[in-house]
Amino acid sequence: MSAPAVVTSLIKEYARWRETRLAELTKEDGWLTLVNLIWLDDGWHQLGSASSCDIQLTGTPPRFGTLSVTGNAAEWQPDGGMPQVLHCDSSGSTSVIHHDAISFFLIERDGRLALRVRDANSATRRDFTGIDCFPFNPAWQVEARWDGALAHFRMGDTNFTLRPQKPAADLLHFVFADQTSGRETYGGGRFLHAAPTQSDRLLLDFNRAINPPCAFTPFAVCPLPPPENRLPIAVTAGEKCYSAPNR
Repeated sequence: MSAPAVVTSLIKEYARWRETRLAELTKEDGWLTLVNLIWLDDGWHQLGSASSCDIQLTGTPPRFGTLSVTGNAAEWQPDGGMPQVLHCDSSGSTSVIHHDAISFFLIERDGRLALRVRDANSATRRDFTGIDCFPFNPAWQVEARWDGALAHFRMGDTNFTLRPQKPAADLLHFVFADQTSGRETYGGGRFLHAAPTQSDRLLLDFNRAINPPCAFTPFAVCPLPPPENRLPIAVTAGEKCYSAPNR
């Protein structure tokens, strides 16, 4: 295959990946639907749309139900229904409670539970028009050496490393910042995923660097880049800063 044909093929593959990325982001339970994040203390919490409820959930019945929290354990008692144990996101089998377009579930962070609320009809999802990106550039598809803990790669005359969140994960998840962060790209850094291989080689495709969920909503909690992932170069590839239409 000629060089121009190879580039054309890479661009088409990248376009398909962008379609998948946007479909994932804008789905009915995607990050654009988050409308609240409520940290929970131990005790009983009345949920519903009534102003007298401890936690008001617009779009639900006036008395939707009661949430009982003890440490990192919780039970949901719907109004007029049977109680059920709610499994949080750290359990591997998250329990989700639905009412029309509204849903909620529990997340656990540092031993504490929080209620994460979604609205499939949220303004953020409804008004979403896309994300600006740097033009696709094959030069930002970088082959790295993977030692089981760090990805080592070279740009120009300089060596760099990236540390994933979990080295043993099926899909390596890197959080990185660079000299575009806070300028052309999101200030808190971006995410990059790479599939581990059976060899010590790893492909880091910075064209697929994406904004973290907290770039789209204040109701997400995102990790920050570790020190070794703060690159002293401008990574002019991947997604740029997101700006909602009504901002």
